[in-house]
Amino acid sequence: MKNELKVMLVDDHKLVRKGIKSLIKKANKFISIIEADSAEEALELLTKSLPDIIVTDLSMSGMSGINLINEVRNIYPEISVLVLSMHNDEDYIMDALNAGAMGYLTKDIPPEEILEAINNLSIGKMYYSSSLTDILARQIIRKTKREENIKIVKITIREIEVLKLIVGGLSNKEIADKLILSKRTVDNHRVNLMRKIGAKNTADIVRLAFVNNLVPFSRKQ
Repeated sequence: MKNELKVMLVDDHKLVRKGIKSLIKKANKFISIIEADSAEEALELLTKSLPDIIVTDLSMSGMSGINLINEVRNIYPEISVLVLSMHNDEDYIMDALNAGAMGYLTKDIPPEEILEAINNLSIGKMYYSSSLTDILARQIIRKTKREENIKIVKITIREIEVLKLIVGGLSNKEIADKLILSKRTVDNHRVNLMRKIGAKNTADIVRLAFVNNLVPFSRKQ
């Protein structure tokens, strides 16, 4: 995890925010914390200071967490969003991932898992609770079976190789070295992948690779 990571906590329960803040600061004193008690306040704060990661609840008074994720993805695509919610049903999870969330945790997880999730998002990887594995797997299976509703993406074998390494957190230079390609060639593959799957940035590539079942399913991406 890089130094001076900036995390925004969005939850309308002050006690929840204080608990998460205390946990994060004990683990890494170099992480700075911004707090917001609503999605509206979060969006206002974003006009003044941009965090690296937003940790948000979904059910809040006023604007929902899903709407916040949509706004962040459209306006600040470089920010990764981690959901921390009491909801563990499929609709909430997939709505959050489809909106652009890079991770999803339920509030009954061990506290240290929040730190692990933040660490993963800070290097461009997805993270979701192990308790959600079966739910996500069922969704992928159903999505695959509904072939008439799936957008067919024509991706080459080489692009799939590059995609797997992007999801694994490798830089373009590292991918080039591993596949024995020039960095320019990998740059081109990345651009083509983003165009084909409709991604705006690396975080989007990872999320859409998962949502569209383009890479093997696992708990942590």
